[in-house]
Amino acid sequence: MSTEKNRREISGLVVEKWANLGTCISHAENKTVFVKGAVPGETVRIRTDKENSKLVWGTVQSVENVSPLRIASDCSAFPECGGCSYRHIPYEEELQIKKSLLNDSFLYVSKFDPSQIPEIAILSGPSDSYRNTAQIKIEFKKGKTNAGFYKENSNSLVLFPKEGCKHLPSEMNEYVRKNLGNKKTFSRKGDWRLRYSSGEILEYDKKEVKIGPYLPEKIEWSIPAEGFTQVNRFLLEEWMLKIRSWIPKDCGPVLEFYSGAGLISLAIGHLVSRLSGYELSDSSVDAAKKNAKKIGYSHLEFHTMDLNSSLSKKMDFFDAKLCILNPPRAGASSSLLDFLDGFKASRVIYSSCNHSTLARDLGILKNSGYKLKEIILTDFFPRTKHFEVLVLLDL
Repeated sequence: MSTEKNRREISGLVVEKWANLGTCISHAENKTVFVKGAVPGETVRIRTDKENSKLVWGTVQSVENVSPLRIASDCSAFPECGGCSYRHIPYEEELQIKKSLLNDSFLYVSKFDPSQIPEIAILSGPSDSYRNTAQIKIEFKKGKTNAGFYKENSNSLVLFPKEGCKHLPSEMNEYVRKNLGNKKTFSRKGDWRLRYSSGEILEYDKKEVKIGPYLPEKIEWSIPAEGFTQVNRFLLEEWMLKIRSWIPKDCGPVLEFYSGAGLISLAIGHLVSRLSGYELSDSSVDAAKKNAKKIGYSHLEFHTMDLNSSLSKKMDFFDAKLCILNPPRAGASSSLLDFLDGFKASRVIYSSCNHSTLARDLGILKNSGYKLKEIILTDFFPRTKHFEVLVLLDL
């Protein structure tokens, strides 16, 4: 595997098509080349970022045959910074690329027949200033404190843009500018973990934060220090309303897996007779209990459980017709998929932040008899290689 020190240039690469992870594919020297910052149809010169005997990853240095789709980047750190993948094309084009990649994953990974895949709907919002959290990398070099983000496929720091990061609210960019010299604010992990909460900037590895109020009921959630929640402040409410629309009338009891601090649970609390949520993190379970208690939802209960281990049949203690999953990037555990295969809830709602593991899991759920009813590509992460997907499955 090549390193930073022996990077080289490759010229005359013809860019073939878009690939996952925000890259395009090309071929050279009998290797497959993943190119960042290119557009299909262009001929480019790249600088390699890493390579092995079969694969090369590289970043565009110059372009011939410039694509009519290409636009000027609005960020001085792109494409070197690992944060963005698509700042060189219009946002509407990015959404269509993500939709096409998602559809391909259902065809070629899940092995759905084209007739089994509903039209993919897109839920999107503003493509800038959307993030309510940021992990900014910190480097102490020659008596100076540098902030920034890692270069793609590397631990080498790309300095925080002078104009600020386009993903972040102006308040967060201002906070970085003002506080960079104060070393006390940085975690021991070498990064700076910030969250935008009701117009205020907090360091979320040190204190709990609040999100909301959202939804007509004006619900607020407390998220524990280090706790996870969705990051797009513009789309959170619409995402919850979409999930809400999939809760059947007279729903009865619900099982929820990877329930976190109760974001989904509280959003649908008034529509269900009972809900049991399962989550590995003790602090998130405690937060979910407090959040539910605060608004008087005594019919919601939360339990600490390692969903990677064999799931207890005790979860089968009530007749839930609906199961909800919101797993991390690794996707649903094999234990949970086995449980769902045996449990046979008539409806499953799956919220995924990684369409590759979603496609893998849907292939397994398809074999358990589940059919795709609706697919919503929710672009929580504009201009990056990531996106969220909401899927409705019925038996």
